[in-house]
Amino acid sequence: MSIGFSVITFLLGLGICLVLMPPFIKLMVKYKVLDKAGGRKIHTGYTAHMGGIIIFLSFALSVVAMSFTYVEQTNITRMIFMGIILAFMLFLGARDDMHNLSPWSKLFFEILVGIFMSYIGVRIENLNGFLGIYQVPMILSYGFTVCFFIVVVNAYNLIDGIDGQAGMQAVNVFFFCFLFYLLMVGQGVINHNIATPTFMYVCSLAILGSLAGFLRFNWQKASIFMGDTGSLFLGTLITIFIIVSSRYAFLGNQYDLVHNSSAHTLFGLRLKATLSPFLFLFYLPLADTLRVFINRARRHKSPFSADKTHIHHMFIRLGYSHQRCTLTTFFISFFISIAGFILAFLFNDNVCIPIIIVSWFAYVMLLHRFVVKKLRGGGNINTNL
Repeated sequence: MSIGFSVITFLLGLGICLVLMPPFIKLMVKYKVLDKAGGRKIHTGYTAHMGGIIIFLSFALSVVAMSFTYVEQTNITRMIFMGIILAFMLFLGARDDMHNLSPWSKLFFEILVGIFMSYIGVRIENLNGFLGIYQVPMILSYGFTVCFFIVVVNAYNLIDGIDGQAGMQAVNVFFFCFLFYLLMVGQGVINHNIATPTFMYVCSLAILGSLAGFLRFNWQKASIFMGDTGSLFLGTLITIFIIVSSRYAFLGNQYDLVHNSSAHTLFGLRLKATLSPFLFLFYLPLADTLRVFINRARRHKSPFSADKTHIHHMFIRLGYSHQRCTLTTFFISFFISIAGFILAFLFNDNVCIPIIIVSWFAYVMLLHRFVVKKLRGGGNINTNL
């Protein structure tokens, strides 16, 4: 794709969001669609929310507007199905923002969406050689996909706790996916049954532009939150990108081996791992959610119960501003993502995935050593962390 096409796609998402967001904020304030401080929420006063609606509109309009240049390469039916999934999760999030759905109600609908995703082809159907496993049986494919979808969506939802943080974590994922598809576009790889590399490339640029526009209004002090409206939609899009991208990484390697090609290499290096690098992109939300859920289980509490034990809550109690906390967690994710891709060029998934598992224990230990102990020493955190 040309530089001009890429810049226009990004700027379209950015521009639409910048234009639509101010009147949307006024509309939310006028009709008192506001998020009230208190409980586990650490903002003050009342803040407009459901900003995810504008992120979605900016993203969707940008993708549709730019589709005329590549529409002949794309399976339109699959694109429509993907749009339906994202729109449904947006609606589910809006319903939750307005009337607080129970965790079990959301879980029920997430299971249905996960099944539908699997049905249209966005599923974990191949482990790409991890533990010697390639194609997996259909029933396991559906099960793996539904479970993975639920974990990612809820991990992303839970990381949305302070100004800018959810947006920046999404930027980290989509930025590296953009770089990946920049390498993949036009290189002769077999197309995944949900979308071409070109379509995924356009989607990554459109959502990056939309997120950049949203962060203009969500930075400390935020004038609007994305709400569950945004976090459920973006968590779904992240899931799609991780599943489809890992498959393309594997297909690119297979294409090069069959055709004796180096089309999908970077500086002559080929990704040896094709699952783990995309898991590294979302490492921090996944690792922190697992830590929090285990702590809640140890205290005989529901994993869906609200508390203030996430990493961003700890940083805030250390005296970090929302801005400093957001940038800290972003750069942690950014450098983990770089490390993940470096490892993927050196080792296969049989090495990289155990590294992800071991690194979670390191993450918990480091957090305890440098954050939890300091907070306990100051007497401003409970001993259940």
